[in-house]
Amino acid sequence: MGHSQTQKTKNHERIVRTASKRFREKGLEGVGIADLMQEVGLTVGGFYKHFDSRDDLVVEALRSAFGTWRRQSAAVASVRPPLTYAKLVDDYLSEAHRDHPGSGCAISALAGEIARSSKRTRALLTEEIRNAFQLIADLTPSKSTDRRDRQQV
Repeated sequence: MGHSQTQKTKNHERIVRTASKRFREKGLEGVGIADLMQEVGLTVGGFYKHFDSRDDLVVEALRSAFGTWRRQSAAVASVRPPLTYAKLVDDYLSEAHRDHPGSGCAISALAGEIARSSKRTRALLTEEIRNAFQLIADLTPSKSTDRRDRQQV
């Protein structure tokens, strides 16, 4: 019996979300496909219905991990309360962020492994680091900002 396209999409998203978290917790080489698929309740054979290779999963899982930066960047331009430099720094340096690497910064969690990763993975990380620097630059108070405002950061 086959699965509906809706179920296949949900399974795919669950694999990516779980892999994204586990890669940040255990490193790129610390996560086996068999263990990952068991965790999400699917078979190893089912993995290849979703991905052509492990590298495809790594790239997609890292893209998912970087979604936080993209959402924060979007918040800067939206009508919602914008992200501020102070909030970004406070969130990044918080105990919650430190204590939960699975939901934290993929750059800091995986920086030591990226040099040994595939060219696609290194290119993705390079792009995301540029995006992160751009977000920080966009949020950094300008030199014309009152000194008292900068001290509150």
